[in-house]
Amino acid sequence: MPVSASSATSLPTPAHVRSLLARAGLRATQQRLLILGGLLALRDHPTAEQVHRQVAAEVPTLSLGTVYKALDSFVAAGLVKRVAVADGAARRYDADCSPHHHLFCTATQEILDYRDPQLDQLIQEFLAARGFENFQPHSFSLHITGEKIIRSA
Repeated sequence: MPVSASSATSLPTPAHVRSLLARAGLRATQQRLLILGGLLALRDHPTAEQVHRQVAAEVPTLSLGTVYKALDSFVAAGLVKRVAVADGAARRYDADCSPHHHLFCTATQEILDYRDPQLDQLIQEFLAARGFENFQPHSFSLHITGEKIIRSA
């Protein structure tokens, strides 16, 4: 079962970050602590470059390659998810591993989390009724592309 890194509602404490790494079976190196803490602090599906900028203020010698490697190890351990975005766009990361969907605004590049138990049930029923030859789905996540509508007051 994946460990969700997004359980904190305030800025992550070092003890919380260390605990998340331990539960995911990862050594709590100084670089991993810093990078996961930076990812959790950003909370908006950041790119590796954004995480790098966040942590480089504290450790200017930390390379972007190290950030990518750490984020990939977090994904492999189920601690974070890689989020699909528009073709050619930078990889984005999500510290919330709980079941949810994403709304992608093409105008702002913003990714919003979307939860809808009724939609999930509808999809589960559809998949069960439809069936797939030689394939058993384990999970699903929708990625809906559009534009945010700003309503005037």
